[in-house]
Amino acid sequence: MKSSNISVVILFYRTPEKVITRLKNYKGFDLYILDQSNDLELRKKVKKIFPKIKYYGVSSENKGFAKGINFLVKKVKTKYFLCTQPDTDISKKSILRLKRTLEVKKDSIISVPRIKQFKNFENSQKSKKIFPVNKILGAIFLAEKKRFEKIGMFDEQFFFYWEDVDLCRAIEKNNFKIYLNMSAYANHIGEKSVKENLKSFIIRKVYFKYGELIFQLKYNKLKKIKIIREPIKFFFLMIFFSLTFQLKKAFESLCFIYAIVKFLLFFKKKE
Repeated sequence: MKSSNISVVILFYRTPEKVITRLKNYKGFDLYILDQSNDLELRKKVKKIFPKIKYYGVSSENKGFAKGINFLVKKVKTKYFLCTQPDTDISKKSILRLKRTLEVKKDSIISVPRIKQFKNFENSQKSKKIFPVNKILGAIFLAEKKRFEKIGMFDEQFFFYWEDVDLCRAIEKNNFKIYLNMSAYANHIGEKSVKENLKSFIIRKVYFKYGELIFQLKYNKLKKIKIIREPIKFFFLMIFFSLTFQLKKAFESLCFIYAIVKFLLFFKKKE
């Protein structure tokens, strides 16, 4: 067993090659990767950096963030795991500080670092180095595996977006807490971890709206009038944006309409 008792789990999806050089930061930890774009060339390059990688799976189907992370967490053998993104930097020292937070705070389940690009929670708690927060920012966190599994992990109904908001609800319901450690730093580099194209644009727009509707349904916040009103609203917005040559916004409105139809089909199947 490694002295740190920490594994790192990362999802790839159309990940640019230049981003993978940051994986060197995780030498000394068990590394688990799932590539959901079936990029076999990228796998060869990663294995050159990490010849002793614990797991590198490839899938021709993108099953989403929640399902992908849950899949990797089930494979983890260590007590803790770091969930992060390919374009996020965090030092070994900061990871170990997050681990120390979980060891000290007995009601903790997740610890999160201070992210340079986000002034997360700093204004209200300036005098404290470690304090509880009610959300996860930047999709980087360290968690205790057993407790994460105990609360049900990520809800796999969510494909992409909203799964973190839902997870925070589950944490609160189970009387655990998320702690921010102000002495642990992460840096979201700003380079895209996904090669942007039409397909990835559609995925992002559709599943943001779809996830919002699933979340509202799950917590009894979804009003029937919204399901009737929103497709009509987005239809007229699509027409307006098309006539004013704002084609990206027009296509975004079409994606939202598709998301609502997809949700209605999901709801019908569930009944």
